[in-house]
Amino acid sequence: MQKLKDINWNHLYYFYEIARAQSLKKASSFLGVTSATLSEQIKKLEEKFGRRLFVRDYRGLTLTSDGELLFDRARHIFEEGSRVLEYFSGDVVGGYPVAVGIEETLSYDLSIEFASQYWDLYTKYGTVNTIRQPEHETLVDNLKHGNIDWGISLKKPKGKSLAYEIIGSFEVVFCCSEDLFDKFKDPKDILGNIPFAQTSWDKNVNEIISDHLRSHGIVPKEKIYSDHQEFIKKLCERGRCVMFLPYNPLNDYQGLKTFSLDRPIKTSLYAIWKKSEEGMIPIIKLKELIQSKLTEVPERYEDIDFQIEISEVSDELLK
Repeated sequence: MQKLKDINWNHLYYFYEIARAQSLKKASSFLGVTSATLSEQIKKLEEKFGRRLFVRDYRGLTLTSDGELLFDRARHIFEEGSRVLEYFSGDVVGGYPVAVGIEETLSYDLSIEFASQYWDLYTKYGTVNTIRQPEHETLVDNLKHGNIDWGISLKKPKGKSLAYEIIGSFEVVFCCSEDLFDKFKDPKDILGNIPFAQTSWDKNVNEIISDHLRSHGIVPKEKIYSDHQEFIKKLCERGRCVMFLPYNPLNDYQGLKTFSLDRPIKTSLYAIWKKSEEGMIPIIKLKELIQSKLTEVPERYEDIDFQIEISEVSDELLK
């Protein structure tokens, strides 16, 4: 077998569905093909490849090491096939996972909550994977190259090929130890004279904060950077630096004093996607969630039975 035309793609697809269902009976029901026919097709595929793909015993079907490797390759083929079918047919097909790029930033809580609620809308069609994006430009590049389906960023994208909507906003406040705050007459002098700490990876927020300080005529004498926010927070608690955090009215900040200048620092989070993908189910469900603006918690948000139903878990496995 030297060319793609030499393989029976139905045999490979049957293998994929059997391996995905981990059951000949379930695959038979889904495909509308008898178990005997599926078994025969798998035998032909094994003969074609000259490799054993399943171990058949009293437990049922188990993938061999070659079977696992083939399933991993076949999964990519048929998930992409579902995307192609959905894109060109205009029908809701699903059956493929979604990759969500989330820009690395202080606003993780809001981003993760949004992505978590998106799971409940999309899980009928596939799983949701999140991928860390070190900065806005990386996220946009991955969107354009199809490495992610949509993303969350602090910046609006440029260019006509991308669409975006605000999914939420948050305030940023300055923090220092309470004892250090009480030493100064004016909070501006804290920001100008005590080492100002920033995470080295949150470039967009750092830029927003720097612009805010400049607008108030404040230039920190010294800045420190770290990849580890907990390190910065530890120094801040000991009065060694001043830092900034997203404001959370429910957080007591554990001995830290939070403060602002004459106006709070507000920034927005944006969901970004390709306009050409707006007919695809991942973006249709994304836009549904955006319209809710996180004001309504999904009806079954904390219902464990929801995932059991979606996963079609047999009653025989449940207590």
